[in-house]
Amino acid sequence: MPNVCLDDCQIEYDDTGSGLPLIFCHEFAGSMESWDLQKSYFSRRYRVISYNAKGYPPSSIPDDWQEYTYDHQVKVLLELLNHLGIQQAYICGLSMGAYTALQFGINHPNRCLGIISAGVGTGSADPKRFLKESETRASLLEEKGMNGMDSYLAGATRIRFKAKDPLGWEVFSNLFHLHSPKGSANTLRGFQGRRPGIFSLQKELENLNVPLLVIYGDEDDPCIEPSLFIKRNVPRCGLAVLPQTGHACNLEEPASFNYLVAEFLANTESGKWNEMPEDSGDNWAINR
Repeated sequence: MPNVCLDDCQIEYDDTGSGLPLIFCHEFAGSMESWDLQKSYFSRRYRVISYNAKGYPPSSIPDDWQEYTYDHQVKVLLELLNHLGIQQAYICGLSMGAYTALQFGINHPNRCLGIISAGVGTGSADPKRFLKESETRASLLEEKGMNGMDSYLAGATRIRFKAKDPLGWEVFSNLFHLHSPKGSANTLRGFQGRRPGIFSLQKELENLNVPLLVIYGDEDDPCIEPSLFIKRNVPRCGLAVLPQTGHACNLEEPASFNYLVAEFLANTESGKWNEMPEDSGDNWAINR
């Protein structure tokens, strides 16, 4: 895999296929391998790029958690586009990666062809409590290593994946246990616990004039209300819900996820992913 120095860190990435660029940003519990089912599908028609964020080997693992904040992660993504000579790209992220994609769109809308934000917004309902939980989990990682997060992998938003697809979940779990405890702890402290909640971003979302698809599983409770909030505030946003699905929706329901993303890309490229049309004045069906 190639690597490059971005934001003073070595970042490992993968670049395959040809066509319009489509960049995948992984979640806290994932890595670039979490997108393999999407990479093999979309690289037939797109230039597909995935990368390991700071703290995820073989990318660098800075000692200071302040190097992991969301603005640093957005900077990594921006510098990756610059390094690859990409002026505009589709940005697709899950959870932590979805938040990165959303903030990238807010801060660099001219670099986005469109954004897919899946499983976004955990912790937005009570940021102070989420920070405390993130600090507790970081301490567990430092004390017990990746095994200290086993209960996290078997939590309410993950258990459906394990029940549906034991083999897929085992691959996901094995990859998770290969992560760096220090890198994961610093990610929890710097990114997860201290990012602004979705509900605090209303003005930024209202001004985000980029095609956006939000996807969530209906059993991913922490992400339901934030996803609805984004839909209500971003002018060019569409919302898709996957039934009986938890947090890692791209792994849990890859066929449905790929279909939704492919339709979004096709509609965006044909100019049909637009704002709500002006009211024609014909409200008979609603008001009768």
